[in-house]
Amino acid sequence: MLFVGEINFMSENIRTYLVGRSNSSVACDIALPDNEKSVSRKHMELTVTSSGQCYIVHTHPENTTKVLDRNGAWTLISQDYVDFDTPIMLGNYQTTARQLLALLSHSNGQALSQPGGVAAEQWEWDPDRATFLKR
Repeated sequence: MLFVGEINFMSENIRTYLVGRSNSSVACDIALPDNEKSVSRKHMELTVTSSGQCYIVHTHPENTTKVLDRNGAWTLISQDYVDFDTPIMLGNYQTTARQLLALLSHSNGQALSQPGGVAAEQWEWDPDRATFLKR
């Protein structure tokens, strides 16, 4: 079993989530607020690999995806591995992979679960503490 933050993932599974702006025509796994117009309806894919790495793929031809590099500069990317706490900019919306995964339970009204359908403990992102807390 693999621990990402405080969320358990089965190591033999890979999970990919579609991240985008909330809307009625495209179902996103992780939906950002509808008023975030700089975020596309299908903005990027976020994959948690079996080895616990986070891989992001920018999927929209117009709006941008950037990551904050080690020198403190925002760098445009089309696809790359990122740390779970690396700042990511989707259009003008700043977040991290860890924060996006925390939104997963809120986007689809279900608690986070382990791949393979085995229920995991429920965790919620606490932005004040910048960590997950057990519900």
